[in-house]
Order: sequence, then structure tokens, then C-alpha cells
Amino acid sequence: MSSDSKSIFGFFDEFEASEGESQQLPIELTQEPFEISSTIDSQSPKVQQEVIRRIKIIAFVEKRLKGGWTEKNLNPILSLVESELQLTPPSWRTLATWKKSYFEAGKDPCALIPKHTFKGNRQKEMDSQSLIDEAIQNVYLTRERLSVAEAYRYYKSRVIQINRGIVEGKIKLISERSFYNRIHDLPPYEVAIARFGKRYADREFRSVGQQVAATKPMEYVEIDHTPVPVILIDDELEIPLGRPYLTMLYDRFSKCIVGLSVNFRDPSFDSVRKALLNTLIDKSWLKNSYPSIKNDWPCHGKIDYLVVDNGAEFWTDSLEDSLRPFVTDIQYSQTAKPWRKSGIEKLFDQMNKGLVNALPGKTFTNPTQLQDYNPKKDAVVRVSVFLELLHKWIVDYYHMAPDSRERAIPYHKWNQSEWTPSYYDGAEKEQLRVELGLLRHRTIGVAGIRLHNLRYQSPELIEYRKYWASNNGKKLFVKTKTDPSDISHIHVYLESEKKYIKVPAVDNTGYTNGLSLFEHERIQRVRRLNIRQLADDESLADTFLYMKSRIQEETDRFRNAKSNKASLPKTGNTSKLAKFNDVGSDGPSSINTIPVKQETTVVFDVSGQLSDDDFEDIEGY
Repeated sequence: MSSDSKSIFGFFDEFEASEGESQQLPIELTQEPFEISSTIDSQSPKVQQEVIRRIKIIAFVEKRLKGGWTEKNLNPILSLVESELQLTPPSWRTLATWKKSYFEAGKDPCALIPKHTFKGNRQKEMDSQSLIDEAIQNVYLTRERLSVAEAYRYYKSRVIQINRGIVEGKIKLISERSFYNRIHDLPPYEVAIARFGKRYADREFRSVGQQVAATKPMEYVEIDHTPVPVILIDDELEIPLGRPYLTMLYDRFSKCIVGLSVNFRDPSFDSVRKALLNTLIDKSWLKNSYPSIKNDWPCHGKIDYLVVDNGAEFWTDSLEDSLRPFVTDIQYSQTAKPWRKSGIEKLFDQMNKGLVNALPGKTFTNPTQLQDYNPKKDAVVRVSVFLELLHKWIVDYYHMAPDSRERAIPYHKWNQSEWTPSYYDGAEKEQLRVELGLLRHRTIGVAGIRLHNLRYQSPELIEYRKYWASNNGKKLFVKTKTDPSDISHIHVYLESEKKYIKVPAVDNTGYTNGLSLFEHERIQRVRRLNIRQLADDESLADTFLYMKSRIQEETDRFRNAKSNKASLPKTGNTSKLAKFNDVGSDGPSSINTIPVKQETTVVFDVSGQLSDDDFEDIEGY
């Protein structure tokens, strides 16, 4: 050990100190010897020299410092370190950090050991378990979802790498089977979070809750959509149309199907609206439409709680406003909790197995199951036939068959209930159709109400605007309801009279007669596309830039004119002269270009008698 090391870390040789007076160690360092630290003693000579350097610089600066350890006070002293101590000085901020660590540790030299020194010592503390944990954490428990074999390969490589630097006591490699067992012992929920995410883990390890039991028909009604896995044929053209969407409502108490809607449009408010109309209104039309059906379909009436999922069509303002008079409340099922709406999900599965799977042209959820089967070529079921079979299966089969545990039959459980649902008839039925329209809020203007790129007007609406217009300057807003299947009219709610009035579209061509909102929106879209194709953007751009250029030229010409603007005539006079001389597209462009007509009659000079007012009566004819 060098003399510096001995003196700094506790060994002081007074003879060597007398010979080295030139180093001028601080008095504080020689008065109280330091206790030998095993940590310092175990460091390499290079690290020990670095610690000595830091202590010398700190002592040198502390002896000469007057004031705080700030940049202003430290920089002048640090400039003397290299010349007097022959040591490379640190920056003032680094020195302040050394001083803080050194003093807070009670001037323990261990506090001045460079931090990077401890990096090399980590391998000595590593064992097989720490490397196993490292492999599991960095390879297996990741979103890349690497295999257990890949994690073991990483662990084995790390053990070989670490053992290269160990002479004695090398890390013992565990077997691949033991590594597999370590991973299999991990908590499955934590593994699922790390590899698949928390949402997946919660769904995978969820506890199935209990559904709220219904005590009467139409108390809890579940609604959902599903694509029917069968390709249907057009009734007239005999061409495949694709898979239809089925919207169905299911009564939790009786397990009856209480309403449905089938169409080829994506699930929307219109799908929900049609299914609700089918549910709330009696189904006396059934046997007239499908004579093959033997039993009746008594399921209809007011819904207490409508159970829906988080589909966009169930979160519209139109649905909430429409159902307010007819549904007590709407219950939204939480994500990843399918048991809240399990009845309708099981019903779709029963329908597919009991009806759809036997139909030619059925599709498969997995394309690999098709093999050589082509649903389009094998599709033979027309839309009308499918609708008949669907209603037949519901009324004559599903409602009449006992459930899987033979506890009840849906049709009989509905009829045996002591509670009778509230039905809609007469004026209530008509109000129901209006309330289930598409909700919009619009203002009433001079031209009536503008909605769906159409104009709606009626004498009753004009009278309402006359007598109920806002006196505070604000616009008169009203609530409107549109039947998506017929936009030839809308219903407007008159707040003062608490009623809806029917307002027809202003249409002299008959365009809106029987026109649906879906058709209208597609027609409007096609028109816009056609207009865009007819427009020449390059020509329009050239024209616009030409007009801007011409305006700028006129501006520059007028600004560069040498005439005195203060002496210009009044615009009123020149405007009247322009009228008199018919300046414009059919006449001259200047009042100064009209030639003086030679008259043989006597001309009296009255210029001195005319004033500006004499031109007031000059008007065009």
C-alpha cells in the first residue's frame, strides 16, 4: 500500500510525512487517523488512488473556501488544484456532490468510491436463482409471449457467460425440466397479466356473477344483434345477397323471444327501433303473414328494464329519448361480464344449431372449415322463406319445447304468469311509432325546418313560429322525430302544446315519397361524388389565381397613379353619370368615352345652374 493510502486510511508514517512536506496534507487528515475499511481495502489500487484524489481536493478546497460551496466560490479555488496538487480538478458541481456524500457519511472514504465500481461486483453476488428470475422476467413474462424453451435458452446462455469470469465456485446450471417446473409454479393470474394484459387476465380468471332474477314477464328484456351464418337469395332476382343481421329481444322470466328484426344493414338505431316496435306492439299480423304457423305469439308489452351491451347503437340520444315513455330504465352490461346478458347469447347459439345449421348456404366461423364447400353456390334459401322458417322455429318449436333441464316451457310459463304486461293500442300505438323516431333538434326559420338536406314546412308550424318565437333574440329550437323508413315527413314536438305535429317535406317532384333515410343518404353521397368528378380543380385554381393577380394589378396601378386623390370627384356624382351613360356590360366601360352628339338646336349653357340634387331623378328605365 502506498504512503497516501496508509495515511488516508489509517496508517501514518511520521518520517515519510516529514519527507513529503511538499504535498501539504491537511492538518485535519493527520490529526485523527481513519479506521481501515474492509470495503476500501478490497478495492483495486486504481480505485484507492481515485478516493485519495477526491479527499485531497475536498481538503484543499475546504481549507481555502470562504462562504458556501457555490460555483462563484469554488471555481477560483479549483483553478489552483492542478498547479499546487498536480491533480486534475473536477467541475464545481461534481465537487459539491463529493463533499455532500463525504460529509453526510461522517467523512467516511467509502462514500467517495466511484459508483461504476460496484457494477463489476454484481456477478459475484449472482447465483442460479437470480439468473432464473432474470430469464423469466426478461424473456417469458413479456408481451412477445416467448416460449418456455426460449426462456431456458436465455438462462443457459447467461450462466455460461457469467461462469467465464468466475475461477472458483461456478454457477451450477439447473436442468430444463427444473426450469419448466419453476415457471409452472408461477401464479397464473400474474403470468396472464404480463403476457396478455390485465383485461385478458381479468376475463380469464373472472368469477361468474349471478344474474338478477326476473319475477314477471317483460321485467328484464335482453337485446342484441348477430350476423346469421347463412347466405340468402333475393326473391325476384335469384342472386345471393349475403348474410343478414338479426336483432332479437329475449324475456328473462319466461325465456320467450318477444321481438326481432332482420335486415342486411349493419346494426344501428334503425335496427333497434324496428325490433322494439315488433316487441311493444301486438303480433296479431303473424298468422296472416305466415299461415303455416299454428300457435300464437302472445309476447308483447311495456318493458321495465332493457338490458343492452356497449354497442354504439345503444348509446344514442335517440334511443334514450325514445324509450323514456315506454321503458322504465336501460341497463348497460359491463365489459367482460357476459353473464349479465347470458340469455340472449345462449338463444343465438340455440337458433344456429336448431335452424341455421340445416340450411343450404350456411357459412362457417372458421374459413378453414369450408374446404371445397362454397356457400354462395350452395345458397338456395330466399329471404321470404328464411323469414317464414325463422318465425316458425320461434313460435312453433322454441316456445313449445322444454329447456335443457326440463324445468319449464317458454310459451306456458308466459301464459301461466299472474302478471299481465301493459299493452299499447289505439292512440298509444301511434304515439309509440312517433316516439321511436330518430331524434334531432332543429330551429324553425323562415323556410321552416332544414333537416337531412331537406326542407319541412306546414301552416301549423308557421303559426307556431308566429306566436311562440323567442323574444330574447335566441333561435326557436324544437325536437323532431324522423321515421328512418319514410322521410317524406317528420314529427315536430310543440313544447307549449305538449304534442307532436306532422310536417311534410317541401317536395314538388315526389322525390321523398316512400324514401328511406338510408336511401336518401346514399343518393346524396353519389351526387356529391359526381359533382366532384365534374369539377376541374386545376382550372378552378388557375381562375382563382388569375382573379387575385388582376385585383393586385389594379391595386398597384391605382396606388402608382400620379393624380391627387384629394381632388377626385364624389362617388355619388360619378355613379349618377355612370347610370346616365349606361356604363356596364352592354355599354361603355367609362363615362369619358361617350362621344358628344352634334345638335342643330340651340343649346343653353346651364352648367352653372345645376347642382348635385339635379341628378336625383335620373333613373334607369
